[in-house]
Amino acid sequence: MSSERSKASREELTRTKEAFREFVSLAVHDLREPLRAIGSSADMLSSVCGDGVNERATRCLRYIREGVERMDVLLKDIADYWYGEGRELQPAETKMEDALVEAQRQIAHELRKNEAILTHDALPTVTGDFFGLATVFRNLIENACKFRSAAPPVIHVACREQGGKWVFSVRDNGMGFDPVYANSTFQPFQRLHGKRGSGLGLAVAKRIVERHGGRIWADSAPGEGSTFWFSLPAPDREVPGPAGRAS
Repeated sequence: MSSERSKASREELTRTKEAFREFVSLAVHDLREPLRAIGSSADMLSSVCGDGVNERATRCLRYIREGVERMDVLLKDIADYWYGEGRELQPAETKMEDALVEAQRQIAHELRKNEAILTHDALPTVTGDFFGLATVFRNLIENACKFRSAAPPVIHVACREQGGKWVFSVRDNGMGFDPVYANSTFQPFQRLHGKRGSGLGLAVAKRIVERHGGRIWADSAPGEGSTFWFSLPAPDREVPGPAGRAS
């Protein structure tokens, strides 16, 4: 009887998680719609007024655009965080070079805007959730662009096998940070550099990596760039979850 109750509780928890995941997805979608309208209206007002906009009005319009952009990023990252937390993994044979290409595709505009240079060594095939692992790459690369130095971002992705695991690294030449914050930087809503970013990107990456049976950590120093490391099980070890690639 107790096993039946336990099974029923697990099933109820799964249903609750799925319902909440759907709620978050719909709420984020609906909240981003009016944000886009606000941003478009600010652009339209600026275009209509042209040079007739005084300095104070120009500053206000800039604040509106910046606020819209920050809120849009925050909403997107909230959706990603729940995606990483509540979504069931769909592990399959995944070429990490393909996952990196997918991450590049998703943030192509950000890379162009920052004139970023992204290179990588040969990357292995792992057993993992394709889109989850692409999200890890995307968030680490985005982080390098957001916290860049005066020079354009130079980002390099590498991998080695160590202790029965694949250990990936994403190295950048950005602002860096005090190593005392190396652990707290992965906590939700932790920002080490003012208002840049939502404070969720690294937390999303951490949760996805941990759900694959790995871990994530960072080496950094102020003004010397950062290297983010994450490990994944080697091919002879399984990742929790049902078989099949994510749709």
